[in-house]
Amino acid sequence: SDVDLTLLTVGTYNYSYTITDGNGCTNTSTVPVTVQPAPESGNYVGTPFQVCEDQAAANSPYDLFNLLDGTQDTNGTWYVGADTTGATIMNPIDLATLGTGTFDFTYSVPPIGTCTDVDVTVQVIIDANVSAGVATNYEICDDLLAANSPLDLFGQLSGNDVGGTWTDDDATGALTGSDVDLTQLAVGSYGFTYTVTNGNCTDSVSLMVDILPAPDAGSASDFEICLTDIAPGQQLDLFNQLAGNDAGGTWSDDDATGTLTGSIVDLTALTAGSYDFTYSVSPSAACNADTATLSVIINDIAAPVAPASQEFCDAATVADLTATGNMIQWYADAGQNTLLTATDALMDGGDYFATQTDPVTGCESAMATQVSVVINTSSNAGNAVPLSVCNNNASVDLFTALDGTQDAGGSWIDTDGTGAVTGSNFNASTVAPGVYNFEYMVTGISPCPDASTVVQVNVEVPVTAGNDASVDLCSDNGTVDLFNSLGSADIGGTWSPALASGTGVFDPLIDTAGAYSYTVSSACNMDTATINVTVTQAPNAGMDNVISFCTSDATVDLLTQLGGTPDGNGTWSPMLASGTNIFDPSVDTAGLYTYTVSATGPCTTDDSATLDISIASTSEPMVVSNSLSFCVTDNAMVMDLDVAVTGTTIQWYDTATAQIPLDPTDDLVDGATYFATQTGANGCESATRVSVSVSVGDAPTPTLETGGNVFCINDQPSLLNLTQNIIEFDSTQDNVSWYDSISSTTVLDSSQLLVDGATYYAVLIDQATACESSQRLEVTVDLSGCGTVSIPDGFSPNGDGVNDVFDIDNIEFLYPNYELEFYNRYGNLVYEGSAGTPKFNGFSNQSALLSSGELPVGVYYYILKFNDGSTQPRQGRIYLSR
Repeated sequence: SDVDLTLLTVGTYNYSYTITDGNGCTNTSTVPVTVQPAPESGNYVGTPFQVCEDQAAANSPYDLFNLLDGTQDTNGTWYVGADTTGATIMNPIDLATLGTGTFDFTYSVPPIGTCTDVDVTVQVIIDANVSAGVATNYEICDDLLAANSPLDLFGQLSGNDVGGTWTDDDATGALTGSDVDLTQLAVGSYGFTYTVTNGNCTDSVSLMVDILPAPDAGSASDFEICLTDIAPGQQLDLFNQLAGNDAGGTWSDDDATGTLTGSIVDLTALTAGSYDFTYSVSPSAACNADTATLSVIINDIAAPVAPASQEFCDAATVADLTATGNMIQWYADAGQNTLLTATDALMDGGDYFATQTDPVTGCESAMATQVSVVINTSSNAGNAVPLSVCNNNASVDLFTALDGTQDAGGSWIDTDGTGAVTGSNFNASTVAPGVYNFEYMVTGISPCPDASTVVQVNVEVPVTAGNDASVDLCSDNGTVDLFNSLGSADIGGTWSPALASGTGVFDPLIDTAGAYSYTVSSACNMDTATINVTVTQAPNAGMDNVISFCTSDATVDLLTQLGGTPDGNGTWSPMLASGTNIFDPSVDTAGLYTYTVSATGPCTTDDSATLDISIASTSEPMVVSNSLSFCVTDNAMVMDLDVAVTGTTIQWYDTATAQIPLDPTDDLVDGATYFATQTGANGCESATRVSVSVSVGDAPTPTLETGGNVFCINDQPSLLNLTQNIIEFDSTQDNVSWYDSISSTTVLDSSQLLVDGATYYAVLIDQATACESSQRLEVTVDLSGCGTVSIPDGFSPNGDGVNDVFDIDNIEFLYPNYELEFYNRYGNLVYEGSAGTPKFNGFSNQSALLSSGELPVGVYYYILKFNDGSTQPRQGRIYLSR
């Protein structure tokens, strides 16, 4: 009799009560139940509306219903406060009139009948504004960071509310709280932001910390120069002596030299000494000034000490000058423009200038010491020249015994005390023949010594060269002294032309025939005599020799076998068969052969030379086979002929008389005859040759029937099938073989299955010669020639391993782009496949039909799309059984 009212919606529901007594009498009563709608004040969303006071006006008027969940009735009343005791307020409200703080508002709806709802209170929060204050940027020089660190950023704010936080805008890592570790900052600008928050009110202010570079006058380097190295007009830019300096500074002349203009120093206005110059860079904000000082050092040393005048004899060089100092250098001028070397010659009356170099600074003295040079000339007594006079000369001028270079004013000394000298006159008639010494003396000028020369005067008597004569010689006579043919001649003369001996000895083997003159002379006279010399060559038969020939050798000129250079007019004994000098090993016999050349006057002795000749022979090789057969494919060469003969050191020729043997690697020629020799242990080649004939067989290249390379892969074609398409194939002779490359030597089995796209190489076999074709037929197999594919009419996917899938033989190979569709009898697609999907196994691969996916037994319809651009699709039916 209970009703669960919670299951009822608004409306009236009638419930009937029926009772039946024992007599079967029945009575019914109806009770109506009416469910009225309850008033709804909604639900608080749970989150107050919060806004900053400076945004209150912008968000007004504000609808308090925004704080309810939307289920409320809209005929209620809003009250100020947490209940309905406060004043009512119109909704929406003006937030700007509330001020700051937290404000409650209560919503109450009127009852409906006896139904009421609880009041709902919402909350509005107006946050007071906050201020981050006014920021002042901070500047500091990078050389003051340590002294001013850490920097409290609050010192750079004014009028700020407390309780905010600082952020490091550039992520320097130098900020801790409000303190900045300035020592972690490089030169640059860094931002820091102060943020203060009160509820929804937030204010931020940013300030910059600028790290300024400190003024840098740079690093100064002193400038040092020798006074002598300063060039005319030379200036120094002091900035060249600074490194790392700031621009814009000024230079000061610390020693008031008056040579500074801007940064330029006039070096020519400075004397030796040290001068300071300072570069100053003015300070920038929060930075100190910086200076750098450098010195300009002008170095010099005093001139060396030297005698003012220096004298020499005849000649002197700079190396002979003397001066006291360090590293002396000499110049030709006071301005030190022309530096002299130690080997430069000094000039008489010349002035020379010496400097020295400071061993510490390396500077040469600016001033030079002057030295004047005097060069005196040595006395010259001249040079002696040979002088011969006749013993009848009473007035010989001794000056003729000098070369004329002597100084005048000297005196003669009679060294040998002849008593025949008066002044420079020598009376040779008063002395016996012989050699006499006289000295010429000239007094020298200091520092030059005296000079003297000793001359010799040869006092002689008249001479004779003898008488003219003739001499006839044989070239083998030996040497002859021609002087003996002159008669009574004085010795000491000269021969013209000169003989090889350097004397009067004539050597017929060296000297040439002709006229030779002998000349002898003295102070008294000169005399000449001539000897005419004729030379006849002695006969020359050459030199003995021992030689050996082979009977197969060519003829030889025996003159070429004699040593030396034999004359060609001799005779042979015994006489050769040729009657000349030609020896034929196949005709002439071994033995001694003497060659004789007869002498002609004045020569008297004949000359002979003997050849000891031996002749060796070798038999021809033995023939094993006088004919050989090869195939072109054997690549037979001359070396392959060796199997036809036996012997030692076999050589082959292309004719019976050819002189040049064939190369072992030469190819053999079909139908040619080749000739062989052997060479024995004696080194002789056989004179007789044996012959071998050669045949080189070949077979024609096979030919293939048109289209003979095309098969159907489903037929499982083999090499035998390909062989049967060779036009020349003879099954009774089995005359075709196949290889897998152009050069392979391994024959393929005829039962081997063909591979699509593979290339095979065929040869014919000549039955007479058993030779294969030297040129192979290249065949590339195509297994796509199947025509219409065979499609099965059913399959039984029952898992017995037999016919479990619908399989069209080699469809993936023949039509790689094929598509296959199966439909059930209702026209629904149950399977869709291609070369990339599993074959149809009786299960659907279509999601719309999938449950277990297994298809029932029955008839199915297929569409096979070949997608090769030419073959039309095929349709059909199959029966699926299990």
